[in-house]
Amino acid sequence: MDATPPQPSDAALVAGVIEGEDASLETLMGRYSGALKGVLQRVLGPGPEWEDVAQETWMRVIRYAHRYDPTYAFSTWLFRMAWNVALTRIGKRPPEIQDPEAFEFQDDAPHPEAGLLQHERDEELHSSIASLPPALAEAVLLRHFEELSERDMSIRLGIPAGTVKSRLHHAHRRLALLLGGPE
Repeated sequence: MDATPPQPSDAALVAGVIEGEDASLETLMGRYSGALKGVLQRVLGPGPEWEDVAQETWMRVIRYAHRYDPTYAFSTWLFRMAWNVALTRIGKRPPEIQDPEAFEFQDDAPHPEAGLLQHERDEELHSSIASLPPALAEAVLLRHFEELSERDMSIRLGIPAGTVKSRLHHAHRRLALLLGGPE
């Protein structure tokens, strides 16, 4: 019977990153790069910008590995860091429309202010999610940006399905309050 050796925990791999072990970082990247790509592409779009944010996120993992608290899931810490980098990147983007008067609009064309309003709403949503406690922010990111089912979230996070539902419920309620909507 082939017994595959147990895989090191994320916490053990982060300890390896702290010690400068390239293999530990490579293993973490192998585990989470796909999920990180999915989240960043939903936040930033499919263009090349997500790759820069992912690279910067992994650089921060190396730089701040000593700050990781192993009582929390590594994915929570990673996605929170990526989220912060992405929000910074979004804030540095030039406005979509530099000179609205330079364009001719047809009657059925959307008004340029609509795009700016949507951008403002998106920024408010991103900021609100970033202000949530890490466990709640992670639940929102996994459910709505990575589009995982509650069952898949339960497996990914290693927590019961009921806890996933509770976190989503609390996250949605807090976001509704932050965004001024109905609870």
